[in-house]
Amino acid sequence: MRLPVILVQNPPAAGHAVADALVASLIGFPGLDLTLVERFDSISVDSTDWMTLSAITVPAAVLDWRPAEELMSALNSIDFPGYRCAHRLDPDPPTSTTPHRRRLFLFDLNQHRDATSIVAELERLRDSLSVKTVSIGGLSAPGSATKASTSSTVAPTANAAAGTEPNAANATGHRKAISPINLGHDPSDDSLDQLLDQLDDLDV
Repeated sequence: MRLPVILVQNPPAAGHAVADALVASLIGFPGLDLTLVERFDSISVDSTDWMTLSAITVPAAVLDWRPAEELMSALNSIDFPGYRCAHRLDPDPPTSTTPHRRRLFLFDLNQHRDATSIVAELERLRDSLSVKTVSIGGLSAPGSATKASTSSTVAPTANAAAGTEPNAANATGHRKAISPINLGHDPSDDSLDQLLDQLDDLDV
C-alpha cells in the first residue's frame, strides 16, 4: 500500500523552513507519494493540479496551512470528497456524515511544524494501511503426504502379490504325488490299472 501525500504550497513566512524540510524528507520516501499543489481555492477544473487530484482514489494525507475544518470544506469545494480520519496529530476529528468511503488524514501545519514528527506519522499511517497476506496454496491436510506415499507404494506390492501368488498356488494345487512307474517288468492286470489311473491323473 502506498500513501499519497498532498502538500499545499502556500506556507506563511514562518513556515518555509518546515515546508522545505517536508519536501526534502518526502521526495523518494518509500511508500509515500508526494504531490505538490497550489491552494485548493485557486484550483480550477481544467488545471493540472485538479487532474492530478482526480486521479487519487485511495486514502490520502493532506497537509495544508489551515485548520482541518476549513481544509475539509476546501476539498469538498473542488470535488475531492472523503471523510476526516483520526491520526496521532489529529486524534479527535468530528463524526463524519458523508457517505464517501475514502479516508483523508488532514494535517494542520500551523499546529505541527516538526517535519520529523509529521513524516514519522505518515510512515505509520502507510504501514497501518498495508494489508499483509499469507499464501496457503502449498498447505495440505496433516498426514496427506504420508497417505499419498503409502498408497503409491502399497498398491504396486498388492498387485504384484495378486499377479504372482495365485499362480504359485494354482501350480501347487495341480501338483499331485505320483508314484513312480516301474516299466522294467511286465505289468500285471493290477499294475496296468494303476498305470491307467496315474495317466488319468496326469491328464490335466
